[in-house]
Amino acid sequence: MWRRLTKDTLSFDWSKFHPRAALLCVPAIAVSLAVGLGTAHARQGVMAAAGAFSVGFGSFQELRHSRRAPMLLAAAVMCISSWIGALAGLSAIGAVLACTLWGFLYGAVWTLSPGAAWIALQGLVWLVISTAYPARGVGALTRGSLVLAGGLLQMLFVLGFWRISGSVTPAFGGVSPAGEPQSLWDAIRDGREQRVQAIRAAVVLAIAAALYRWLALPNGYWIPMTAAIVMKGTLRQTFQRGLARIVGTLAGAALATLIAAGLRPDPWILALLVAVFAGSCYLLIYVNYATFAVCLTAYVVFLLALAGLPESALIAHRSLSTILGGAVALAVHAVFSPLERQAASAKTIISAQILP
Repeated sequence: MWRRLTKDTLSFDWSKFHPRAALLCVPAIAVSLAVGLGTAHARQGVMAAAGAFSVGFGSFQELRHSRRAPMLLAAAVMCISSWIGALAGLSAIGAVLACTLWGFLYGAVWTLSPGAAWIALQGLVWLVISTAYPARGVGALTRGSLVLAGGLLQMLFVLGFWRISGSVTPAFGGVSPAGEPQSLWDAIRDGREQRVQAIRAAVVLAIAAALYRWLALPNGYWIPMTAAIVMKGTLRQTFQRGLARIVGTLAGAALATLIAAGLRPDPWILALLVAVFAGSCYLLIYVNYATFAVCLTAYVVFLLALAGLPESALIAHRSLSTILGGAVALAVHAVFSPLERQAASAKTIISAQILP
């Protein structure tokens, strides 16, 4: 088992190595950061760049045979989730309840199609992030609107490049299934397997969010965020994703430490590092997840350093939170695994009975 997991974690799928597709997503991030620094509004530029970064992964997705829909819907969902998360974060109970509800919805949606699952995950991630930065009124609206602006800028850049070049980025994230897609309500109502997965996702987010609030760790929102990202359909997949995420995060933390110590970067160098590692994330996410996690950790560290947070503290916080989040996702999945096997067996038996 360990040999197979190690092999899967360290394997590289070079058929999904697409430098052009990765480079198309970098300009929107660079422009957002440059405008922020140039106008002495670095934090606002960071928010817009983060929105652009997330939406950039939508260029690898497809939803109902549309390539622009994942990017547009993700930008909107991220914005709304940011608004709700900022308000829910005003209280610990509100933050945990919001994370639990969004976790349930994500768990239900991920069975519909790869594109729908990816959009739901972006909403969940941005809700979790926003609960750590509570705000009311204009403050909450402004932050979510900056995320939306960055996401829309990314979409315009990508669509413009596609039109100019006459070619479209491959849908490495998954192609929508043939036929009429099942609705979310039908998936929850008619599928026991979907209900179990949705409940598991809700429990994972409830425990992870409560843990981060209880421990009061700096940047502890990475605990529920990591738990959400590493959750997969089977226990083995969750373990593999969690292992790759933890190994990649620790390696990325070491890399960011070396770079920060060697360069002692000023804001413009930090912006350059953010762009470089963002491009590396797009380049490697479908090639090897552990290597992607290395680049993602460095990207996050330098992005938040640009917003004024110290690199050394960020590296330690992210490493610890990633380990805790992965452990929560794996532990809850282990508890739910027998229920999911029963649900899958029942579905197989029913299908066999109704087949002619």
